[in-house]
Amino acid sequence: MRNWLARLCAAAGALLAVTTAAPAADVVKVGLIADFTGAFANWGSQFQQAVEAFQAVHGKTVKGPDGKDIEIQFVYRDNASAGPDKTKQLAEELVLRERVKFLAGFDLSPHAMAVADIATQAKIPVIIMNAATASITRGSPYYVRVSMTIPQYVSPLPKWAYDHGIHKVYMLVSDYAPGYDAETYFAKGFKAVGGEIVGSERMPQQETNYAAYMERVLQAKPDALFMFLPAGAPSIAFVKAYTERGLKTAGIKLLGTGETQELLLPNFTDDVIGAVSAFHYTETNTNPENIALKEQLVKMFGPKTTPDIASVAAWDGTDLIYQAVAALGANADGLKYVDFMKGKKLNSPRGPIYIDPDERDVVQNIYVREVQKRDGKLVNIDVDKVDMVKDPWKIDNPPKGK
Repeated sequence: MRNWLARLCAAAGALLAVTTAAPAADVVKVGLIADFTGAFANWGSQFQQAVEAFQAVHGKTVKGPDGKDIEIQFVYRDNASAGPDKTKQLAEELVLRERVKFLAGFDLSPHAMAVADIATQAKIPVIIMNAATASITRGSPYYVRVSMTIPQYVSPLPKWAYDHGIHKVYMLVSDYAPGYDAETYFAKGFKAVGGEIVGSERMPQQETNYAAYMERVLQAKPDALFMFLPAGAPSIAFVKAYTERGLKTAGIKLLGTGETQELLLPNFTDDVIGAVSAFHYTETNTNPENIALKEQLVKMFGPKTTPDIASVAAWDGTDLIYQAVAALGANADGLKYVDFMKGKKLNSPRGPIYIDPDERDVVQNIYVREVQKRDGKLVNIDVDKVDMVKDPWKIDNPPKGK
């Protein structure tokens, strides 16, 4: 940290000398760090496409408080599906060499957590566009999240399930931190409304053979099976096992969260029809912002382009940065930008959202969706919603001293 501070001070001195010699152009750089290659490569491309779509619709400049144009430039860095040390290295380079005014992106929680000290010392706002561990925003006063937390979108599902005749549930979750959050908040909510958890197991994160698990679920005879596992190959194999082992035929309902995102649905068979999930974004919604996002993505990147949660968060994060710069100009103090974002309301493609002024975390509707087939295509259709849900983890774990 001493070396980092020394480099920061030296860079600040150099920047001051340049600024004294000639006024800097009205440009605000945003350093976006994500995985563009490797196992998590989809995140980076979805972020970048949505940013470029937003700028195509709204322009690359904003009017500052003095009426002058300020250009918003995004500088992309590939974390290459590496660990948090790589993220920290990229963040340092963006702050010291590129002199960014904002950091953004961060698909995985360890990556977002890795830049807390840098953000705090350099006074750089960090706009988190995915990383979903509930506690992240408490890592630095410069963190602002526009995505979601896992407890936030899981917590409305138990009551909906109970109210719709599901009184006994078996839970199968992947054995990693997000799975634990999902397990905890589904079980807590379901028991609170009178439901019974008749079985619960944690599966290896990369597991794709679920036959034995399904047999145990069948024997327990629940009304529904709640799943939480990485979207992609594991979730596709899970749904296949669910149908092949006879759970759907036995009338056991399938409950989940992000496993059935529209981006992934072409990989499923029709057996997934009827699966119910709770999530913060449904791709088929008719919000004007969602239509604008989808139309621009298709226009720029082709007819098969499908927005997902990364697209929506990048769109909203860019909107938030634009508004902050328009209100405060190109050279405001980092905390001034953060203070502006607190309590800010946005018309998101997902629906209305706002930034909790106390926690700097997103508050949003959570939608209960069902997989249906429309015009020959598998899609999620909203069947219910819970308005403006806060992250329940933070309610359960108030800051020290409160």
